Amino acid sequence: MEVEKPLKVPFFDENDFIRKRCPACGSYFWTQNPDVSDCGDAPCCDYTFIDNPPTRRGFSLGEIRERFLGFFERHDHRIINPYPVVARWRDDLHVTIASIVDFQPYVTDGIIPPPANPLVISQPCLRFEDIDKVGPTAGRHLTIFEMGGHHAFNHPGKAIYWKDETVRLHHEFATEELGIKSDLITYKEGIWSGGGNAGRDFETSVCGLEVATLVFMTYKVVDGSFTELPIKTVDTGYGIERWCWLSLGSPSGFHAIYGTVLDGLLDMAGVDVDESLLKASARYSALMGTADRWTARKRVADALGVDVKALDEALAPVERVYAIADYTKALIFMLSEGVVPSNV
Repeated sequence: MEVEKPLKVPFFDENDFIRKRCPACGSYFWTQNPDVSDCGDAPCCDYTFIDNPPTRRGFSLGEIRERFLGFFERHDHRIINPYPVVARWRDDLHVTIASIVDFQPYVTDGIIPPPANPLVISQPCLRFEDIDKVGPTAGRHLTIFEMGGHHAFNHPGKAIYWKDETVRLHHEFATEELGIKSDLITYKEGIWSGGGNAGRDFETSVCGLEVATLVFMTYKVVDGSFTELPIKTVDTGYGIERWCWLSLGSPSGFHAIYGTVLDGLLDMAGVDVDESLLKASARYSALMGTADRWTARKRVADALGVDVKALDEALAPVERVYAIADYTKALIFMLSEGVVPSNV
C-alpha cells in the first residue's frame, strides 16, 4: 500500500487547502488555515469546543442521527436499517465493530450485490479494546456507539463515487448541514484496517475532536498481506455521539448522550460534581488515553495547574459513573440479541 504519496483530491485544490505535517504525531494533514501547525486531533491539540460548540446550534443524539441520514438520503443514498450488534453472519468476528462489517465479506468481495448502492446507515457498534479508557477520556472512547456510514461499492465498469465525492459530501454535511466553519475542519491522512479489508483514509477533526473517518477500501487482508480488491468500497464512519458532543459543547460525551439519565445516575451514586472542573479538565481529557492512568492524570493536572491527587479524587467517581452508563447500555444491546453470559 502506497503511504508516502500524498492523498489528494481536487476538492482541496479548488478550496485552497494546504498539506502540512503535524510536529506532534508526524501525520500529514490538509487544512485551509495557514496558521494551523497541528493535525487538529487531540491529544496533538486540546479540545476547543467545550462550552464553545462550532455548530449552528446544539443537536441531540436523535437529531444528529436524523440529520445524517436525511442529508445522505437527499444525496441519493438509500437508508438501510441497522444490523444486529452480534455479528452472527461472520465467522471471524463476535460483534459488529463498524458499519462496513454489515457488508463484509459478501458484498465487498462481490459475492452478492449490496442492498442499495450507494447506501447510508446508522449502525450500533461494539468495541472492547479500549474498555479501560471509557470514562477517563470523557466520551472519546465508548464500548457501544453509533457509526454513521455512507457506503458506495464501485464495481469494474460501474463507478458510483470515490475519493473526491466522499470528501465533498463530508464537507457539505459539516458546513452546510451543521454550520461548522470550513477552516475548522482538518483532513489527516492515515490507513484503516478492519474486518478483513484495508485502505488509505482521511481522519477528519473539528476543534480537536475526530468526528469521522473516510476510508477508501482497496485491499483484502489475508494473513497479514494485502490483495487488491476488484470492488473499490467507500467505507465511511461518522461518530454520531461525537458529532452530538461537538454540537453541544458539554462537559463530556456522556452528558451529550444520556442527558438527565446521567444526572439520575450521579445522584443515585451520591457523586458530587464540580461542573467547572469537569469542563476545564475535559479540554485535556484525550491525554487520558495516551498513558497509564496516573501518568495521564498528572499531565492533565499540570495543564490545569492543580494538585493531581485532588483532581483524581474529584474526577474518578464521575468517570466510574460514565463507565457504568456505557457498559450497561452495551449489555442491554447484547442481552436483547440473545447473548447468554457464560464462563465458556
